[in-house]
Amino acid sequence: MESGRWYGLAVTDAMGDPHVDARGITEDLIREVVVEFYRRARRDERLGPVFERHVGDWDVHLARMTDFWSAALLRTGRYSGRPVERHRSIDGLRAGHFGRWVELFEATVRDLCLPQEAEAFLIRAQRMRDGMIKVLELGDGNPRI
Repeated sequence: MESGRWYGLAVTDAMGDPHVDARGITEDLIREVVVEFYRRARRDERLGPVFERHVGDWDVHLARMTDFWSAALLRTGRYSGRPVERHRSIDGLRAGHFGRWVELFEATVRDLCLPQEAEAFLIRAQRMRDGMIKVLELGDGNPRI
């Protein structure tokens, strides 16, 4: 994995100044979004069972996801991971799981963030969804399946 990229997909950037579109986003807001999103995801009919089968330690997972979003938005350089490999090992994963993930994530950021902050999160989430569907070769890429 080259710095900030996996399989040609931008994940996070090298350390530096926060992205211009992330103006106003703080570590506290990122943590709040991550915690609330996963609270909702665990209760979700489609996503909940997948997360419950594959996340052993929720504190560790939430910290890792907070680091991911901090690196993606604020360019803190805190995230290191192998998201494609982690998702490749999930039996039965479909494009629709990523579609639902973005729907739930969008609802979360729209509830918790100012509009421009929500957009900064959402742009990255949509890129992640599209990239994962493509790289994992999940059907025709239709996130509704």
